[in-house]
Amino acid sequence: MKKSSNDKKANNGEGNVRSLPDGNYECIIQSKYLNPKTGKPKRIKRKGKTEQECREKAKMDLAAWEREIERGRDTKINKAKTFGEYMEEFIEAEVKPSITGSGYHSYINNMNRNFYDFQISKYQLHMLSTVDFEKYYDSILALKSKKTCALPIQLCKRCCSWLVDKSLLKENYAAQARIKKEIADEYDKQKEEDIKNRKKVFTSEDIEKFYYAYKNNMGQYPVVVLFLLETGMRAGEFSALRNDNIDLDNNKIHIVETQAIRYKNNDKTKGVEFYTKVPKNKESRFVMMSELCRECVLYMMEQTKLNCTCNTDNLLYPIFRNGKRRNTSSMEICFKDLCDKLDINRDVHITKTGQKKGLCLHSLRHTADTIANTSKGANVVNTALMMGHKAIDVENVYTHATEEALKSVTTPSQAILNDYKKDTAKNEEEELYQMYLKLKDKFEN
Repeated sequence: MKKSSNDKKANNGEGNVRSLPDGNYECIIQSKYLNPKTGKPKRIKRKGKTEQECREKAKMDLAAWEREIERGRDTKINKAKTFGEYMEEFIEAEVKPSITGSGYHSYINNMNRNFYDFQISKYQLHMLSTVDFEKYYDSILALKSKKTCALPIQLCKRCCSWLVDKSLLKENYAAQARIKKEIADEYDKQKEEDIKNRKKVFTSEDIEKFYYAYKNNMGQYPVVVLFLLETGMRAGEFSALRNDNIDLDNNKIHIVETQAIRYKNNDKTKGVEFYTKVPKNKESRFVMMSELCRECVLYMMEQTKLNCTCNTDNLLYPIFRNGKRRNTSSMEICFKDLCDKLDINRDVHITKTGQKKGLCLHSLRHTADTIANTSKGANVVNTALMMGHKAIDVENVYTHATEEALKSVTTPSQAILNDYKKDTAKNEEEELYQMYLKLKDKFEN
């Protein structure tokens, strides 16, 4: 509707008044509460012979409606529940479904240390105010790093928004609270705006360095890195891989389960445990072994026999000292250490939320995916089948996938290392030795 020149916009809370063709006036005023029936802000329209009359009618009727909403809200509020208990409910209902098990575990650990121990979590909803959140923000920022504070502050804002939508809280006090200390002052805006130029996958030179580290037996993890690159497997899938999942006769690896993390008996006070479940997208799959992949598998089998005295789960590559699965958190730490020792740039940077971000263990999977899809003769469906993606036309196609189709997927060794080895065949032994001399001190320290 086109506004009349006679329409008048008043201050907040006063409503807008317009003149009608019959000489009367109409006031439209909007509530700060959502209409439970529509989920949209409630709007009241009232007519009057004068501007003042219609405005007073609208304000009076709106006030009556809001009192009813508040009475209903007050009856919904469990006076015995604290903001901390509502936060737990919010995390379970709204946060947990959208993050991984390890991410959820990280969130809970952070909140246990940096939210539930603070007074703000002990307040009942009717006691909360903007000032309370400002005090909490100042307190936590005085004790913790900006990176640590980012998550609890973000979740406070999200939880309050969730409570407002449920008509359990009048306003989002957490969002209104001013933060005196800038959380993300390390954030380089210009650098983040140039995100398109960031390093998204590992380079050919990086992959060559991983290969050299493997050939010179520089620790337990170079072989894992090459294996993940060649198969595109997730770290959790690798951790759960058993010897009986390996078909050496047909050069196949069957991926039937993955490692995940959960609280014991669903009780966060009892600690966490690792367990296995079906892979992401709830589908098993198989991948074909390249020449290098098969070499890595045989190497891991040999090392497990030599170094692991207890392998009750028949794992391909367990922790040598106790035969348990390698957990993805410790693998991540060891992987980043390996990259540092090999002088591999992971492009670590500070995001606008104050978090450190860079290439990680999962980036090996992205690298494998990228190489496969950008190689000559690439077939995105075959690549998606190998990677276990649920996208495009993969659904219902896997059952018809052939070994030849999966063999056609180009791996990093086929795209990079084979050509490299051909070019340096005569000098490969010398090259390996020189790389070993260059890096051995880092691995021995």
